[in-house]
Amino acid sequence: MAAFVAMVLGAAIVMACGGLMETGIRTAVPPQQLAGADVVVAGEQRYDIPRTDELAVLPERVRVDDDLVATVAAVDGVATADGRVLDEPAPSGTVDAIAVTAAPGVSAGELRGRIDAALDGTATTTLTGDDRGLAELHEARASSEDLISLAGVFGGWATMVSMFGVASMLALSIQQRGRELALLRATGATPGQLRRMVLGETLPLSVVATALALIPGRYLGEFLFQRMTDAGVVPAGVEFRQGWIPVVTAVGAALIAAVGGALIAGRRAAAVRPVQALAEADLDARTMSPWRWLFGLLALSGGIALGVVTVTVMSGPLTSSTAGPAVFLWAIGLALLSPALTRAMTAGLQWPVRAVAGVSGHLAVLNARGRTARTAAVVTPIIMLTGIATGTLYLQATEDAVNRDTFTRGLVADAVVTSSAPAGPELVDRIAALPGVGGASELVRSAGFVESPHDDSQSDEGWTLQGVTATGAAATTPVTTVDGALTDLTGDTVALAADHARSLGVGIGDELTLRLGDGATATVRVAATFDAAADYDTLLLPADLLAPHTTAGGVHEILVAADDDATAGAVVGELRGLAAATPGLAVADRAALFDDYGDQQRTLAFANYTVVIMIVAYAAISVINVLSSSTGARRREFGLQRLTGATRAQVLRMVGAEGVLVAAVGIVLGTLASVATLVPFSLARADQLTPSGSPLIYLGVVAVALGLTITATLLPAWQVLRQRAAQAAATAD
Repeated sequence: MAAFVAMVLGAAIVMACGGLMETGIRTAVPPQQLAGADVVVAGEQRYDIPRTDELAVLPERVRVDDDLVATVAAVDGVATADGRVLDEPAPSGTVDAIAVTAAPGVSAGELRGRIDAALDGTATTTLTGDDRGLAELHEARASSEDLISLAGVFGGWATMVSMFGVASMLALSIQQRGRELALLRATGATPGQLRRMVLGETLPLSVVATALALIPGRYLGEFLFQRMTDAGVVPAGVEFRQGWIPVVTAVGAALIAAVGGALIAGRRAAAVRPVQALAEADLDARTMSPWRWLFGLLALSGGIALGVVTVTVMSGPLTSSTAGPAVFLWAIGLALLSPALTRAMTAGLQWPVRAVAGVSGHLAVLNARGRTARTAAVVTPIIMLTGIATGTLYLQATEDAVNRDTFTRGLVADAVVTSSAPAGPELVDRIAALPGVGGASELVRSAGFVESPHDDSQSDEGWTLQGVTATGAAATTPVTTVDGALTDLTGDTVALAADHARSLGVGIGDELTLRLGDGATATVRVAATFDAAADYDTLLLPADLLAPHTTAGGVHEILVAADDDATAGAVVGELRGLAAATPGLAVADRAALFDDYGDQQRTLAFANYTVVIMIVAYAAISVINVLSSSTGARRREFGLQRLTGATRAQVLRMVGAEGVLVAAVGIVLGTLASVATLVPFSLARADQLTPSGSPLIYLGVVAVALGLTITATLLPAWQVLRQRAAQAAATAD
């Protein structure tokens, strides 16, 4: 039953992550405003980065020239073609999409092909079916990449963790049948017959388990997707999709785990000579197989390699992309080597256990040393639970702390004024003239790419583009001018980091060609270079140049900084007085900005926590499964102890001491896995040796691991001890 539960849960987790990935790939957005159209023509949001194989998604709505409405209307088979404005305002001469209806007898697919031919060479895309909604929700394409990446990473590790858990559970169940297998071997069964028997028992179990996993896998995937939608990782409007591919993947992973676990577990029992079989049934003194040594050392080598890459190569938010997988590799590597490590750690911990628990501790140590394979099987899920939980929680805590520090250093403004209607330069001038104001600047946010000269340093997400007001940029941006002046940021100009300018080989007066967020190109002249924080990947542009190329189409935020003689509170008071007299204005001070940023960070971290908690929960269930099964199988042993004079309380104390010993070994090794990951990550990301976050995080993980271990050990033992000693001693294994 324990192996069966592990299979069901493992398949359900893999299926859920597969559903998330399929949802990201399909990006199904059923149309609302465009539901009546058979075909929709929209701007092409995808962008081929020059001289690379990378494909990016433009962050702003790419609009369509309204002259193309007539071109589409003239296509054979088109009944109607209407230009639609989905986001107000739309720049003059453009539409957001063209809604096309087909003439009677013309299919949507056929009409789409004809329209594609007519619009060949234009920056447009034609959409049918659920893809039509992408014209309404253009940001869905960008979110789909995030969802695919998140589901791929955690789905891969969930697959590995679940396969590892299922294989460990099966290995333990086979070990507990050592006497039965030994008798079969001694009475003439061949190694091949034993392997086929074990495989024949496992296959029906895994088939039934994976079939039952279909329902919880579906609901788990929908639950995770809804949590990501609520957290803002995926925009509302994208629908969850889980077809046959995740089902086949989950079934395949579960079957591979079951078959692999059965073959590995039965190999040793089937390979022993008949004379040795009965001697090995009760006392396990076997050594680790060469394959286990090999894969364990390979996993640790991978963890070490990722740690080196984390320290020497990675920087900024990308640091977690190598540190995250490293904690899994360390945990898996130590779990694979757990028989050898458990033997060594038991030898080191035997004296304190014996000193504290007396005779019960002495028996607990003897049991752990005499049954190394069983003890290691119990330690394995504790390593996974402690290592993954501690490593992931502190990785996220450190990332959050670094991001908060970066935000604090970058927030030089004392307040932000938001306007429901597009704000103009006259509002900036009114704010700059208020008493105590040291500078005011429009704020426009977007992203774009450097097309010329070629930029080797930009990622597929491009550079952050920030639109500013020349007269207030110096007071409201966290930069120090190196060459030129920010006051020259007028017209078609740009300011960029000095090291970025050097890498491009440009200086003051040189030109750059930019691809803006809506797909338009802009040739700009370098007006200034500046120094800033290492992760300030931003190009400064005049707000009136950038704003028309955003989906909003205008300026809606104004940053305000106090001068040296005024307090931030006094300036905020002046701004609130202006807002009270001007409809549509709102004012937020630094505290509100920090609160808003904190909410955004919690939103982004929520999805990661959700998926990681799911994996950790599976590891916790594995702990309960393994310990309950292992303890419950010792019925005969406990009966014999009681027949030789031990009381129920003494047996329970012995079992409790074993639980503490096993938990200590697993917690120490799991802690080692997390430390081996967190130290390189903290050095690379925060320039410190220890991660950020409260010590209560670690204490909480340890308490959960210890509590699960003790509970899952003592409860089955108490249940077994309710049986009469003579009857329990006569019970076969």
